[in-house]
Amino acid sequence: MKLKNGLGALAALTLVGTLGIPAAHAQNADTAPMFAVQTAADSNIRGGYNAYGHKEWKKSAFFNKKGAAKGNKKSRRSIAYSNLCAALAQQGKLDEALAACNAAVEMAPANWRALNNRGAVNLLSGNEAAAHADFAAALPLAKGAAEVTHNAALDSSTKLARS
Repeated sequence: MKLKNGLGALAALTLVGTLGIPAAHAQNADTAPMFAVQTAADSNIRGGYNAYGHKEWKKSAFFNKKGAAKGNKKSRRSIAYSNLCAALAQQGKLDEALAACNAAVEMAPANWRALNNRGAVNLLSGNEAAAHADFAAALPLAKGAAEVTHNAALDSSTKLARS
């Protein structure tokens, strides 16, 4: 019986917490760029990916820095740098995030996630021309991925709002 009451209280707190999210925060998700992360067969990259999924940005950055270290194949290092870019951007460290994304794109120019993430960082930094170029390059490679489609639409609406 005690377990049942405890679960009921937990459910009630969860509901109250969910309803208490300000409307401005909910709208912000529609106007914020989306980052794309991926996992790989490297334990550090996998750890960074999982931490990112739990919104543990610092932990994700820590693991992805380790995954980006030399000794890994270029393709895996590109994934780690792209994921690192996303984790750093989530912490507001846009200059560091851009450097990580640039490293990812340099290692794997066809990595659509790295192009998308760099575009998102550029958009957040106010460099709309660079963001547009990154999203345009990522779109055909991503084959309809939600993150790139969302960001390209966001980029287009930003341009329309300015004209």
